[in-house]
Amino acid sequence: MALTKEALQALVALQSKDKHLDSIQKEIDAVPPRIAALKADLEGEKRHMDAAKAKIVELEKKKKSKELDVAAKEEAARKHAAQLNDLKSNDAYKAMQAEIEAEKAAAGAIETEILQFMEEIDKARAEEKAATAEFKKTEEFSKKDLERLEAEQSHAKGRFETAKVERDAAAAAVGAAEMKVYNHIRGRGKPDAVVPVVAGHCGSCQINLTPGLILEVAKLKSLVTCESCQRILYKPELLAAAAA
Repeated sequence: MALTKEALQALVALQSKDKHLDSIQKEIDAVPPRIAALKADLEGEKRHMDAAKAKIVELEKKKKSKELDVAAKEEAARKHAAQLNDLKSNDAYKAMQAEIEAEKAAAGAIETEILQFMEEIDKARAEEKAATAEFKKTEEFSKKDLERLEAEQSHAKGRFETAKVERDAAAAAVGAAEMKVYNHIRGRGKPDAVVPVVAGHCGSCQINLTPGLILEVAKLKSLVTCESCQRILYKPELLAAAAA
């Protein structure tokens, strides 16, 4: 595959632009997960607050139910008390009195339960107040953080567009054949498609290169790839000399 010094220099320059684009793209891609994490935290605080409010509602319902039970017991005791004078036998009278006492005792026991519910409601209200305060605090910080992240993302996208124009200009200087190989290597998950020869090693996979292969790289006449990782090889000092 024929190659010129200028073509190889163009590839190295293109890779530099692509690395810069990749770096900016990473910044852009990192923002959505951070936004999602912020929203998840806020949603978690909201669920905590809503659960605290729901607990109060549930306790209030139970308390109301117990209050109705007390009212029913007291009403039954009143009715039975009114019936005492109508009873004919002493045994019936005593039985009715016992029933009235039992109803009053039941009402008293239920009132004790109501007091317990009231204590639980007071505690739940304190928890709800704390959860609401924490939610509002998180909401305020989340709003600021979201605005900052969105601004960062917008700025990064602007930088990406500018860098893309520069990258496309650099790509225009690369031949179709070289571009095909370069894109193929990058497409296989190797962003460093063009690597230097360093002390007789591949600058990427670090494998020892044969003297013959290094000589071919030094000639700058053909596209040479690493036999191990298939990346394009070049000698930085020779490109620098050629550029000078």
